[in-house]
Amino acid sequence: MQVATMPSPAPSHPHGAASHDPPVLAPAVQNWAHWQTLADALDPTLHTPQACPRFLEDICVAARQVMQLTRADPDIAIFHMVYATDDKVHRYSVLHAMHVAMLMALVGLRKDWVDARALSGVQAALTMNVSVTALQTQLALQASPLDDAQQAAIQAHPLASWQQLRQLGVTDEDWLTAVAQHHEQADGSGYPQGISQPHQLADALRTCDVFGAKVSPRAGRTGLPTPRAAAEIFRQRSAGYYGATIIRELGLYPPGCLVALENGEQAVVIRRAVDPGAPDVVVLSDCEGQALTELVRCRTTRASGRRVVGTAARQDWARHLPASAILMLA
Repeated sequence: MQVATMPSPAPSHPHGAASHDPPVLAPAVQNWAHWQTLADALDPTLHTPQACPRFLEDICVAARQVMQLTRADPDIAIFHMVYATDDKVHRYSVLHAMHVAMLMALVGLRKDWVDARALSGVQAALTMNVSVTALQTQLALQASPLDDAQQAAIQAHPLASWQQLRQLGVTDEDWLTAVAQHHEQADGSGYPQGISQPHQLADALRTCDVFGAKVSPRAGRTGLPTPRAAAEIFRQRSAGYYGATIIRELGLYPPGCLVALENGEQAVVIRRAVDPGAPDVVVLSDCEGQALTELVRCRTTRASGRRVVGTAARQDWARHLPASAILMLA
């Protein structure tokens, strides 16, 4: 079992001298920071693509970083998507695109896609909504229903994004087709063209997009707990193939998910385990619901007395707690 004390103010140095030694960060914290930096870099690229003279190069670099970070530590990649933070709504468009790209990278690993195919899928995920980037964040913050203009823009965005990417110089047909068809469905009920046999990458992208949207918060609601999002995915017949892949990869209680333990404590999952019902967790509160001053990492096997009994009733109650404090124990 590992214990970490919550961060305290840095000690002062004698004679006013400041230490120039960089802080030593746990690998998981460094990985989290890389995801944050990537989101910052993607923000202007996706919001103002025409103003980015190296748009294609920037997206390619970002896609390779997504693949590299996902392969290096998939648990922290998943944690970044699932753990509730205050910026999830206000930066919805960019974070959603990045997290869907991460899911596509996971699917590519599970399906043994060659690197070129995986890269096309990840690039498509990053840019699938490039024509409505600002609108997506606006809608995430909007409690009222879509108006007619917003609805029209959403219906048109797959082909609008496809056209915009062509104008920006994209020539990868797999990338372009995945973007154009990422809301099409095998039964022909999708949009905007009603295609009944969408491209394989588009099929995977739609499922990753839907799942990512379900676990993301919006104005007035938190993201769905992962088991509930999984159940809703499985109720959609068209998402069965890739939906099953995503759920197998993430597990029953993925990293970042808040869970209730049998002794009444609440915890956050940080690592998946061979037993999908017994992940490694960091305990955040005691059995009375009071936040701990020292975070504790533990296994959740039956023998531990801290078996997971389900997801926590609220998935956002600990969002004030910096992810770095939790990931010091990951």
